[in-house]
Amino acid sequence: MEIGIIEAPTVKQLFIEKIAGLIISGELKPGDKLPSERELASQARISKSAVHFAMAELERLGFVKTNARHGTYVSDYAKDGTIETLSLLVNFSGESFLERNRMEDMLEMRMAIEGKAVERLAETLTKESVALLEEDIQRAEKTAAEKADLHSLALCFFDFHHDICFVSGNFILPLLFNSFRTVTLTYWEHAIRFLGREKCIQLMKDLLKVLKEKNARKSMAFLKQELDMYLTLVSDK
Repeated sequence: MEIGIIEAPTVKQLFIEKIAGLIISGELKPGDKLPSERELASQARISKSAVHFAMAELERLGFVKTNARHGTYVSDYAKDGTIETLSLLVNFSGESFLERNRMEDMLEMRMAIEGKAVERLAETLTKESVALLEEDIQRAEKTAAEKADLHSLALCFFDFHHDICFVSGNFILPLLFNSFRTVTLTYWEHAIRFLGREKCIQLMKDLLKVLKEKNARKSMAFLKQELDMYLTLVSDK
């Protein structure tokens, strides 16, 4: 068995996580001015170049903004962040990111993207598309039967729903859906804990069954019902 190379985080990455953590926790707020790169390097006892590249990355992620004349200030990451910012938020916040308001936002995003894919697919479903989705379900069943970890099974669910976007015929939808991969996997792992493996797999089968009826409105309603059911269930826990 090969476990592969274990790589420690770089000084730059640790510095990014430190500053981002202070901003996410609220210790640093939008508008707060940060010390100069020289001062930060001195405080952290790392090189100025490491701080410089870290600050550039933090700015790209929407956590800070730098003005050549006035210095660097904390930015509003909710306004200026990216998908990568969202992934960092999930990793930093852990289970607290699964609060109801966050879940509502994520499920609304899923409905916007996948709902359109389901609508299109219900009208254009082919035998090849059905075969691909059935393969995804079979892989999920095999993974569940092998009692694999939650992450492995969550990947099966992600692939099924991503393939719905892929075979919908819209070039952009699968790319959008895939950009939320890291974040949505966290939610699927959570869903498996609450609903159980068999229930999650049954929902895949039921969605495909509805899609085969080629009724766009009914297919979209089923997807929304599934998302609402999950939100209600976890909120009651």
